Amino acid sequence: MLRYKEIKRDLLLELSKYTPEDRLPSRPFLCKKLDTTRTTLDKAIRELEEEGFLISKKGSGTYVAGLLEGGTSPIGNWGVIVPNVMEEIYPGLVRGAENVAQRYGVNTIICNSDNDPDKQEQYVKRLLLSGVSGMIIVPVVSNDIRVNFRLYNQLASAKTPFVFCNRSVEGINVPTVTSNDFYGGYIAAKHLIAHNYRNIAYIAKLKYKTSIDRCQGYLSALMEQGLPINRKLIRFDSDCYRAMKDLIESSEALDAVFCFNDEVAQKCYQAISESGKQISDDIGIIGYDNTDTCKMLPVPLTSVAYKNYEIGEKAAELLWGMINHQPLLDFEYYLFQPSIVERNSCMGGQNPIPCSCQEKGM
Repeated sequence: MLRYKEIKRDLLLELSKYTPEDRLPSRPFLCKKLDTTRTTLDKAIRELEEEGFLISKKGSGTYVAGLLEGGTSPIGNWGVIVPNVMEEIYPGLVRGAENVAQRYGVNTIICNSDNDPDKQEQYVKRLLLSGVSGMIIVPVVSNDIRVNFRLYNQLASAKTPFVFCNRSVEGINVPTVTSNDFYGGYIAAKHLIAHNYRNIAYIAKLKYKTSIDRCQGYLSALMEQGLPINRKLIRFDSDCYRAMKDLIESSEALDAVFCFNDEVAQKCYQAISESGKQISDDIGIIGYDNTDTCKMLPVPLTSVAYKNYEIGEKAAELLWGMINHQPLLDFEYYLFQPSIVERNSCMGGQNPIPCSCQEKGM
């Protein structure tokens, strides 16, 4: 690679640390930091100016190009930021968004935040610098209001349309497309109750809006059936295996567990198996997300499935409308209803009460 191309690449990475309209450090400073000559640096900066990443103001200096006036790249590009595209729940969402983008002749740029607020912030900056016309974001899980405030300031100041997927962010009123987590928790608990389980635990790794919504749905189903609420069976613990072991070894009555997701369910399987108890017969278990893991467990896992492809598709359609100045409604919050995919992990007693919210899964 030509030396100035390397410097151009390094300089572009450096720009991701800046906010649009920030002034670049002096040329001597950059030459020293990037270990290059003034001639090579000037050539790299000149190309970045031609491509719209930098703006030089005579007598003032060189500045990071901002999209504060709502400018966009001449090529249609959308940014899609997810926690990790390798996680089983995200490929469908990305595919749904990508299919809509392809229909409109738009490119998609996929970024993985790894649920890291700093990484999310850096990607938002890079995408803005690259001139994307809009973004679809699965926000990182954070209970720190400062993280949410920084994210909103970044996006609002750039005037670049964006849509949230899978979860909303407290204090940020933007179009959001998600699954009905309350209803998902409700039908999960109702499914267990319908199969004659009565002492039902709930286990999640983190306490945040999504896990609380699912817990509230679970509680509503118990209350609807007149079952007592045993709050000792509700666990928010980063070590879900240990949480399950503790419940089994405690004196609390327990015959079923609703897991926040299939990953948590897998940990619970391990704990139940090591205790000598049988999945379904002794302890029924239901997961969430309906990932491929469900079919690979020793006893195939019943799970709540949500429409990740449709969520990605709807988010992309909303984004397209925003970019093309279609007026937003007062309530741009879209919920997709999850459903139960039944397998063998919570078959319950011999005479289960009928339940209308299930599908058969392979």
